[in-house]
Amino acid sequence: MTNGKFIVFEGINGCGKGTQLELITKFLYDLDPKRKHTHVIRTREPNELDENGLNARKALKESKDPYEGARACVGYFAMNRVTHNNILIRPSLEIKNTFVLSDRYWHSNFAFQHAQGIPIEEIKEANKTSTVPDLTIIYDLPVSVANDRLARRDGSERRKFDSNSDFMEKVRENYRRLSEHLVGFDNSIVVVDANRSIEEVYKATKNVIQRKILQLD
Repeated sequence: MTNGKFIVFEGINGCGKGTQLELITKFLYDLDPKRKHTHVIRTREPNELDENGLNARKALKESKDPYEGARACVGYFAMNRVTHNNILIRPSLEIKNTFVLSDRYWHSNFAFQHAQGIPIEEIKEANKTSTVPDLTIIYDLPVSVANDRLARRDGSERRKFDSNSDFMEKVRENYRRLSEHLVGFDNSIVVVDANRSIEEVYKATKNVIQRKILQLD
């Protein structure tokens, strides 16, 4: 590999994407044991690269109604994504042998804000200038299992969307149908069954990256 590759980790809260991102970081570095030629850059959305990212995080923290502020969130996320691309993603992808790994990207907008009632085409329009990932891995997990994991991790505390299981069922279904919704816009999506052990999910993730990015059989 010479040119940079952009890999996104996605799914509902509790799906295990953060754990898999950690494991894949090590896997990619281990391809180059002396770490002389391989670069792994980790990032996330929303971020603090501009005021839009800060506003997005504020909106997620302050409101407990999963249907509130949908259109504003589309704008905050999309504008933050432009900054994210210009400051970090695109420059990094110009560096040889670089992997940019992002915890969430525009797929979260499509899954969550479409569940809030925003049309897919409107979200596409807001994001049309941003970089299409080389690979997006969506970790699919039943909402009930995700809720159990979040309860063990966070106790009774819940984020804006996680307190409403019916809403999260819509989000999960949106994630599962994204490759259908985004044909011709983003063809990078692979769904991985996350209702397995960490090691089994890691093996599946690694196999996808070997096949799609490293082009290893």
